[in-house]
Amino acid sequence: MIIVMQLQIDETIRRSFTYKFWRAGIHTLTAVQLPLLERVMDIDPVDLKQRVPYLLNAEPMQNHIIQLWTKTGGLFAAQTERKIRTMKSGKPEMELKDEYDEIWLEYFRIYSNERSRQVLGVLMDTQTMIINNLIDGVIDEATRQGLSIYNTQKLLRAELEKSLAGINKYQAERIARTEVIGASNKGSFDAALSTDLVRSKAWRTSGLPGIRDSHLYYESLGDVSMNYEYSPGLQYPGDPAGSPDEIINCRCTHILNVD
Repeated sequence: MIIVMQLQIDETIRRSFTYKFWRAGIHTLTAVQLPLLERVMDIDPVDLKQRVPYLLNAEPMQNHIIQLWTKTGGLFAAQTERKIRTMKSGKPEMELKDEYDEIWLEYFRIYSNERSRQVLGVLMDTQTMIINNLIDGVIDEATRQGLSIYNTQKLLRAELEKSLAGINKYQAERIARTEVIGASNKGSFDAALSTDLVRSKAWRTSGLPGIRDSHLYYESLGDVSMNYEYSPGLQYPGDPAGSPDEIINCRCTHILNVD
């Protein structure tokens, strides 16, 4: 008789990572926007619209994504491999700690550069769109009131500071949730594959409101082989190879079945 042991990601640790990178993400987005905010009073608002993509500083966000993926992916990969090896060998988990931690950190240091490039293009385009929409609104209001360029600039600076403060909280939360889910699940999944000791996987939804119908269907499939794709490229919840409509704000996890 074959005894199958189930392994699931530690949700308490994952929630703490999500909160940590959400709070850090708010400050990161502010740093991205700071060079533009510093130039608002120097540039005609109409001309500023054309300069937005060039004034935004992408470097803080790139570093943020690299750090998120390295730390999250590395930790969950090392943790998963230790647990699987412990299940099979009976050796205390702490004896395996140093053996896997640095290996997986380096693995995700390399991968995080690729992921940061994927995220950055979309994110900076989104930032440009959000800011230009705010500029358009201020220009329309200034035209209606007959404001001078100087007073329009003052109005624009106040509007950007007020609106971006709220928008950044939402954007940072979405980035943190999406990327931490992706990094933790990729770490767990890739580590499981590396052991060659995991025979199947299963999708698990969060049970929270707003679950996608497709994710409820994936959960209903139960155990599937490790190479099964739920949709093109999507091998696990938050898989960066999946389509954005499947992974953005996803809160699902997966179960690994260890022989």
